[in-house]
Order: sequence, then structure tokens, then C-alpha cells
Amino acid sequence: MKGYLRVILVVFCTVVIACEEEQETVSAALPIEVEDTVFISIPGGTFVNSTGETVGIQSFQLQKVEVNNRLYRYLADQSGLPHPADPGFPEMDGYFYEFSDYPVVNVSPGKAETAASLIGARLPTRNEWEYAASLGLTGNINEQYPWGALSSAEVPGVPANYMALNIWEQRDLDGFMYTAPGGSYPLSNGGLVDMAGNVAEMVFCVADSSIHIMGGSWAQVENAMTLGFIRQIGHGDITWYTGFRMAK
Repeated sequence: MKGYLRVILVVFCTVVIACEEEQETVSAALPIEVEDTVFISIPGGTFVNSTGETVGIQSFQLQKVEVNNRLYRYLADQSGLPHPADPGFPEMDGYFYEFSDYPVVNVSPGKAETAASLIGARLPTRNEWEYAASLGLTGNINEQYPWGALSSAEVPGVPANYMALNIWEQRDLDGFMYTAPGGSYPLSNGGLVDMAGNVAEMVFCVADSSIHIMGGSWAQVENAMTLGFIRQIGHGDITWYTGFRMAK
């Protein structure tokens, strides 16, 4: 009996030690910064969206930058949401905890909506997002970028973080292999950051209550950043190239 208890004790101690070895130390949460929650007022108006519909938009507010890791951690902790899984970007270990100015990824639309509701915000609708992204553009917006035409990735001043030259191995020609800190690229005509590239953004489609992702990302080719390039995502799905910005 004593021998049996001794074996149990050894096994128990081994498990405890193993568990202790697997524990990760993460950085303490940082206080959110003013820039994290700046919302830009978008005046109402009428525009022709990427599908050719003429749509009236009421005035609303749209977050200037994509939700970053610092802000999402604050919102998640306040609302009891789990922290997102690490995307596994090489040389960016502990992405969610150590890269506070970078956009959050691996968040489902459902969790994004819960986090946004904490400050009285929500996901923008698809038409709101397109309207804000197309401010200052003329003509058919379907194949345009928020700034108009795309400059060459081979010269300085690339306006967004995306798969430069449409070649996976050369996607760092814009300065970043994966995501980039918010504010690394010029503002759109509407005064917004990263409306194209960096992370694709989740929006709510009123027509069928589905979630679309728009704007393209660091992992996608250049035409994914055009206003007419749209993909769907499930309410519980996550990806390492999708994030969000909030609207009010």
C-alpha cells in the first residue's frame, strides 16, 4: 500500500512540475492610449457602392485605426472574453501581449461585437465601410483603392501593407513581413488608417445578416484591397489576417 501511494505521489509531482514548466509569463496589460479610441465623424450622404447600388448613408463615427492588441486586451478583460490565440508569426512570439500597437487577429466576429459593445460601439455595416473608404473617389469604386490608384511596390511610398508584387516571399517589400503597427501608412481621404491592407476588416452585411471581410490584408494580393473585393466569414471563425475597427 505504501509503495502504491509512493507511485501516486511521484506521478502527481511529475504532473505538477510539467504543468509549471508549461506556464507562460505574459506582460502585464498596458493602459489604453488616447489614439486607440479616436473615432472620426463621417458625414452622411449618398453614394454608389461597389455592387452598383445607390445607397443613402446617415452620419456615423468610425474608429480611426484598427483595433490593436492593447485595446482588445482591455475590452476582453472587461467583458470576460478569452484572449485570442497566438498567430504564430515567426520572430513575433507573444504577438497579442508583446506587440501592443499592432492590430489584433484571431478574433471571431461574435467576440468582436461583444468587445465593441462594451464602449457602445459595433461593427460597421458593409455600406458604411465602403462609403468611408471611398470618400474623395470619383467614378466606379469597384476596382479602386481608398486612395485611388495603387503605387508600385518597387518604389518608396507604398500606401499599404499587403503581399507586394503578389509574391508571398516578397510581401515584406512594403516594410513588414506580417502585420504593421497602426499608423504606419498614409491616411485615407476620410482621415482613416489602414482602410486597405494590414488586416482585413469584418463588417456586417445588413442584407443577409452575414459578416463580410473587406480591405485586404498583409497576406493577400493587391486586388484584395480594392473596394469591390469581398469575402464572407462565419460568426465564430477566426483567421490570422483578419481584424476589425469599430463604428458608432
